[in-house]
Parts: sequence; C-alpha cells; structure tokens
Amino acid sequence: MNKNKSIELNSAKIIEIRKTLDTNINKYWHIIRAENVIAKKALKAGMGSGYDLKSLYNEITQMQEKRIIIKGMLIALNNGNEKFNYESFKKTNNYTIFAAGEAKEAIAQLKMVPTINPSTKATKGKKGLSKTETFTAAKIASLLKDLQLKANKFDAELKRFNDNTSLIIDDKFITDKFSANLAF
Repeated sequence: MNKNKSIELNSAKIIEIRKTLDTNINKYWHIIRAENVIAKKALKAGMGSGYDLKSLYNEITQMQEKRIIIKGMLIALNNGNEKFNYESFKKTNNYTIFAAGEAKEAIAQLKMVPTINPSTKATKGKKGLSKTETFTAAKIASLLKDLQLKANKFDAELKRFNDNTSLIIDDKFITDKFSANLAF
C-alpha cells in the first residue's frame, strides 16, 4: 500500500536546503576539476579525495534536479501557495528557466575539467603516460553535447513562451507610466 507522505517546509528550511545543495554541487565540481587528471604516483600514494568521479558527477546531476525543485518550492511559497505540486511546476516557465540554468552551469563546469591531450595519449599510449584521467576529452565532449541539446530545448521553450505570452494592463496609472516605452 503506497500512501502519499507529506512534509511541511518553511522558507528558512527551503533556503537552507538550497544553500546546502549549492555548497555540495560546487564542492563536487571542484573535486572533479582537481582530480580528473591525476599523476599515477599520486594515486598510488593515496592522494586525492578518494571519490569516484563518475559517481560524483551523477550525484551532481541529481542535486541539480533537487535544486530546481527547491527553487520551485520557494516561488510557490513566495506566491502565497500553501502546497507544491511538482508535476504542475514542471509545466511552468519557471521550471524551464531553472532547468536551462542548470544545464548551462553544467556545460560551463565541464568545460573547465582538464583532460589529457588525446594526441599525447595516442602517441605515448595509456600505459606510457604518467597521469590518468577519469573523464576523457571524448566523454566530456559527449556530455557537453547532451547538455547543449537540453539547453537548446529549454531555450526554445523560453523563446516560445516569451513570443506567445502577454499581459493585459488596464490600470491607467501603469499605462500612462509606460506609454512612452510601448507601442499601443
């Protein structure tokens, strides 16, 4: 029997969760950048964090989705809503904005991850290198392509929203204030 379980979060707790997600996502990106290319001697000496970088990357993507949800919760709370519905939120422009932002952040972070030059690898061979890497240039290129496709999708949704959504203003004070800026 699957019963829906509800929790109650106030604004302070939601913000605390978001800050924790921000901190951990940044920390994990720093670890990936610092340890993607590492000397084999350093690895044998037990240097580095000991994290599995692929698992860290997966954790980052999961935390990014949580961060989107947390931001949605904050918007709901700030708009005076007492309940949050994830499925409804996913259909909003705010979800699209946050998802596009997360994809673009991941793209920027991945572009900073160092890799071993593929031509050096080809010349010396994997065993001939004094360093090792977790994410190869080809793997990062593949991840970047997938993320760019996601970002493009969200950007297209935002463009459709911006082009096809309007607001009717019938307040004389507002219309007078902006009439010089708008073509009526």
